[in-house]
Amino acid sequence: MNKFKTLLLVLLFPVLAYSQVEIVPSVGYMFGGGVKFYQGKLKVTDGMNYGVSIIVPDFKYATDLEISYTRLDSKARFTAYPGYPLYQDDEVNVSTNYFQVGVLKSLGGDDMIKPFGSFSMGATVFSPKVSNYDDTWRFSITLGLGAKLMFSDRVGIMLRGRLMLPMNFGGVGGYYGIGSGGSGGGLYVDSYAALVQGDFSAGLILSLGK
Repeated sequence: MNKFKTLLLVLLFPVLAYSQVEIVPSVGYMFGGGVKFYQGKLKVTDGMNYGVSIIVPDFKYATDLEISYTRLDSKARFTAYPGYPLYQDDEVNVSTNYFQVGVLKSLGGDDMIKPFGSFSMGATVFSPKVSNYDDTWRFSITLGLGAKLMFSDRVGIMLRGRLMLPMNFGGVGGYYGIGSGGSGGGLYVDSYAALVQGDFSAGLILSLGK
């Protein structure tokens, strides 16, 4: 958790220097995704996610700068395929955490309805809620489409759908890459795969500053 707090402070520090920012707390629904390995499959269950974005509007070239954090609390389930008796089914509670820096590119619109496309990159942290598994950090990107619906200069709603892609989700250590030991006697799965996730969210825009 201390790593999470430190990373957030590092990301937010440059943004605080700007005179106008938008704070956007949000809730949504996230699709956890799955990965197939030779020995079995991993499923991160879907569920409600929540997060916050700090946006600098009109940062440059008709784009907004966005720094965001998104979290999903759900379960990760590993199911072994028949023919691999040494591998055991397992399930743990896990949080999926996205720390991202990116841009919102305007797609036209007017002062009230502002459609946009978004792109971001950063880190995704899979954090099991059991002591015998370690956190796993992965580089990740997101792609999205959405719109800002502004009720006034200060208040609005942001709606968005995103494709979320942690990269090189592999090197499984007995479970699915979370932890140096793992279940099934600490067995190691030498596989590489991509985990595909996504979400739909709604956020309240609060514009601060000039």
